[in-house]
Amino acid sequence: MGPASDSDIALIELKAHQLWQLVVQDRFDWTQFSKAKNAETVGEWVDKLESHRLSTGKCSQDTFSKFWRKAVFDRMDPSKPLTQSIVLATVLETKENTWSRRRACQALAVLAKFAGIEIDLSPYSGGYGINSVVRRELPTDDEIISWYENVTNPPWQRIFARIAVFGLRPSESFHFEMIDDHTARVIDAKTKRPRETKAFHPSWGESWNLKGDEPNVTWRNASELSNRIRVQLKRHGVTCERYDLRHAWCVRSSVYPYRIPVSVAARWAGHSPDVHQNIYNRWIRSDQEKDIYETLALGN
Repeated sequence: MGPASDSDIALIELKAHQLWQLVVQDRFDWTQFSKAKNAETVGEWVDKLESHRLSTGKCSQDTFSKFWRKAVFDRMDPSKPLTQSIVLATVLETKENTWSRRRACQALAVLAKFAGIEIDLSPYSGGYGINSVVRRELPTDDEIISWYENVTNPPWQRIFARIAVFGLRPSESFHFEMIDDHTARVIDAKTKRPRETKAFHPSWGESWNLKGDEPNVTWRNASELSNRIRVQLKRHGVTCERYDLRHAWCVRSSVYPYRIPVSVAARWAGHSPDVHQNIYNRWIRSDQEKDIYETLALGN
């Protein structure tokens, strides 16, 4: 706070020894020094943050429940006061340089700021990024056609077709309406609002099994429905990952062969242009790169 006299320093040193004695005796408690000593509990702050984010449209109920509460906030004792120490301890429980650590830092930073607790979690976020993601091998058009033909159960073939033709998140295939042969309306899994998307290839939209009833399944949330879709399609011989069909649609629509502007394709896909470009268009296959060069550079 300013210049200190010799007597001030002596008192500070004495206090330091007293604090260390508490640590050694396992009696040290950060709440004795935290500004949040008399604040509300972890559970109360989390509930307030949830209400705030839902009322301002910053996320959906499913997103907050899955990616905020269950993934991060449930690691803390809801009955304890929210303090700097409990926030940092929760971050350090996660493994370094992982998506879990990065997500914990992001969510807890928002919670701390909302509660008026000053803490910088950026040094703990680690080096996780898009370069840490395992490379995706996107399916070819021939593989997608073969899988479609091998799904002999009509309702599940319909679900596969909707995901592949319109680049849907798996759960969106159950909230689906055809407008015309090339256009569909879905309920966006992130925003819970309607959006329109387009068929790529258009010929698939014209000829594939897209209209009709969905399989008779029960689920509690989008994640469970997505897992159910993955299991059922795997039983019918579809070997790609759940989001590979969506990734393939993004590349097909905005890179090759259709070259739709990224800003437009991203709107149809229900995410930002940055996400479309940096995440989805990242996995262009080598054969596609060859075709792009021969088409655009050589004019073949």
